[in-house]
Amino acid sequence: MSEHTLQAGLFDLIGYMLTSARGLVDEPRLYGPFRLVDGVSRLCTLLEQEASPHRDFFAGLREKIDEGKFSVMTDEKAFIALLDDAVLEYTKKRVED
Repeated sequence: MSEHTLQAGLFDLIGYMLTSARGLVDEPRLYGPFRLVDGVSRLCTLLEQEASPHRDFFAGLREKIDEGKFSVMTDEKAFIALLDDAVLEYTKKRVED
């Protein structure tokens, strides 16, 4: 990924995070965790494009998040389980490194 493309992606992510923060003032309580985990997915997308020994981890985490993040609207328990699994997966990877 070129530095320009990375900069553009990060600029977009900052915009997403700022507008999400503002939106959360009036949104339901589970939108906060949804927006955070969606932000992680977006960041993983950027990181997948970098030359990194963790590229496969970022791709797998993004796929897991993207498959389950919309359960926030229909199945609160499944959404919370997704968050728990993602935290455990991240922690396990971090301890391995």
